Amino acid sequence: MNLVEGKTPSVGQDPDKMVTSWPHLFTRELNLFLIVMIVTMAMSILFDAPLEEMANPAVTPNPAKAPWYFVGLQELLSWGNPFWGGIFVPTVAVLALLLIPYLDRGQVGTGEWFHPARRRAIIVFTVIVVAAIALILVGEFLRGPNWRLYWPWEKWPLH
Repeated sequence: MNLVEGKTPSVGQDPDKMVTSWPHLFTRELNLFLIVMIVTMAMSILFDAPLEEMANPAVTPNPAKAPWYFVGLQELLSWGNPFWGGIFVPTVAVLALLLIPYLDRGQVGTGEWFHPARRRAIIVFTVIVVAAIALILVGEFLRGPNWRLYWPWEKWPLH
């Protein structure tokens, strides 16, 4: 049995080509974490993120918008029945995220970016991400007074 640095052989794979999680993967993840932390700290030092004025209950904004990370859900609510947009779709999305590791047990294409065997999963994921980003952009930039759709450069609503 050919063991190299404590690596155990696996079926269909040459033990000499295996890479261990410790220390290789751990050091890569630690380096990435440090780079992201340094970039985040530098951005927080260089760019100001001012708070808005104190809330005034006598004057409410029109339209009242959620923060950007909830505006997609708020936009989804405006397009149809509140049950579907506010309860059903978010619940199904959370349950799907919880169940994906248990449902997708295939080993084909794991560990490789955009593997052809996972084309359907990549397309579904891309459609969901594009839809979420589109909802956020519409809710953030195309909603005007009374929650009507507006082009940002026009003063008349879209109908």
